[in-house]
Amino acid sequence: MTDAPRPTAIPRVTSRRLDPPRMPGWLRLLIVVCCLVEAALLVAGLVGYPGVRQLTFMAGAFWSMLFWEGAGLYSGQWLLMFLTYGLLHAGPIHLAMNMISLAAVGRELGRMIGPGQMALIYLASQIGGALAFALMQPLAGPMIGASGAVFGVAAALVGHAAVTLRRRQRSMAPLARAVVLLLALNIGLTLLMPSIAWQAHLGGAVTGLILGLAFALARHR
Repeated sequence: MTDAPRPTAIPRVTSRRLDPPRMPGWLRLLIVVCCLVEAALLVAGLVGYPGVRQLTFMAGAFWSMLFWEGAGLYSGQWLLMFLTYGLLHAGPIHLAMNMISLAAVGRELGRMIGPGQMALIYLASQIGGALAFALMQPLAGPMIGASGAVFGVAAALVGHAAVTLRRRQRSMAPLARAVVLLLALNIGLTLLMPSIAWQAHLGGAVTGLILGLAFALARHR
């Protein structure tokens, strides 16, 4: 008489593993703030105060001349505008493009590196984008929008994924296609909308790529 085989334990699968990656809390708050700012400017225009948008851009947009002169309408504007310009947009379409893109890439990058490092990449990319704009367009302005930071987050995702795939000896063909798509999107937007500050896109992307590579290399030591 032989012993009956013991039942094999079935691994438990929790819902957390099956759930899609969630956006970090700070990113959701940022998107809400950007939407509220644009909504307030739209309402001001509808009720007869279109000049509110222009005044807001004067106070919060990025102006290259103010950076080089260290001046502004109020004390510290030449520094504070590095933060405020990313909260302003030229209209609902501009806002929607940036926020949808940010939600998509931010969800994935947050899952890979965590909310803290992602917040650092976002902030550094926004600053890097503004610095690139100031260097390449020293007399230009106003420059507004979260595009530089969005490109930084996307480039960080690409850089981090490249290191991870190489470590695991996986094919980098899908990543290469994503990079080509990102470049094509930037070029296409620049041709269709000449007013886009591609310099900020470039500065943000370079900053994000460097940080994404650095965080990935540090994690895989």
